[in-house]
Amino acid sequence: MRYEIHADEAWTHGGDINGGDIGRYWCFYGGLFGTSTDLDRLSTSLLRVKAAFGAKGEVKWGKLNATNEPLYLALVECLFAEIEKRTVRFRQMFCDRALVRVSDGVEAAPTDLDVQFKLCYQFLKHAFGIKYLPPAEVGSRHELLIRLDQHSSQRHQKRLANFAEAVPRLFDRSDLDVKVTFHRSTKMPLIQVCDLLIGAAGSHGNRMAVRRQPGQRGMTEKQRLRDAVCRKIYEHFRAWAKRERGAGAFNWFETTGKDGDWTNFLEHGVRIWKFRPKKYVVDCGWQNANLDKQGRYSNPDIVTTTEIADDIATY
Repeated sequence: MRYEIHADEAWTHGGDINGGDIGRYWCFYGGLFGTSTDLDRLSTSLLRVKAAFGAKGEVKWGKLNATNEPLYLALVECLFAEIEKRTVRFRQMFCDRALVRVSDGVEAAPTDLDVQFKLCYQFLKHAFGIKYLPPAEVGSRHELLIRLDQHSSQRHQKRLANFAEAVPRLFDRSDLDVKVTFHRSTKMPLIQVCDLLIGAAGSHGNRMAVRRQPGQRGMTEKQRLRDAVCRKIYEHFRAWAKRERGAGAFNWFETTGKDGDWTNFLEHGVRIWKFRPKKYVVDCGWQNANLDKQGRYSNPDIVTTTEIADDIATY
């Protein structure tokens, strides 16, 4: 079998915590997984939707406006139709500023770019459940092609590719070959629709609809539009959770349970992963009850007890 992952990142920027211009959730990664055949079919369907709307440019959350809103929602509908058929799976990973990484004191502090690529590696390694792919037939091998958005740092791209391509050895999967390639997102509709979903997640989770500039009263038209689209996307997730897991709600900002079966890392149509550093302390100042009405951070409130993650995080 030949499988593919198409993945993108969003909300990776830092910022001035005290200035209140950043939110609790950041470093979002989103990806689609399926066979090459199924993803090719979805890509063609997305292109047909764009053609039906006469759209030629790149689809991005940051470009959402009243004119292209119907197009963006139609693309989301198209994606979830495939998820419902169980042919395509969506994965999201993100970080929570309430979980403050504790350094081991040995390695030098990583740069923001180093952190982004380390997190991307963890996302590719664990979030899609590739460890649980069924064995290839005797004498044959599975192929996994990972397609990522182009990045300006060639050094980081090469390092990420080298690590990701070594994953089969770590999982003792001699029947699996992995290759990483980088593309311009303008030519990749599957990467573009990932940007829509994680862009909406970051906007909703960080309460961007209730942020107010000095003298502003009520939502701007842009805020109102984005809030409405976020809610419609969330309804797709909620419907999936009800249908597939019998859940009455869907938590966009907590790790999806595996329902007692590790193979659901592969099998679930949708999974969310709130990444926890291997060793961290909790800054309760970032928890929702302590944020102001606009979701802004006010004061640190560190819980001194150091937590050790018991999941698959290794950063």
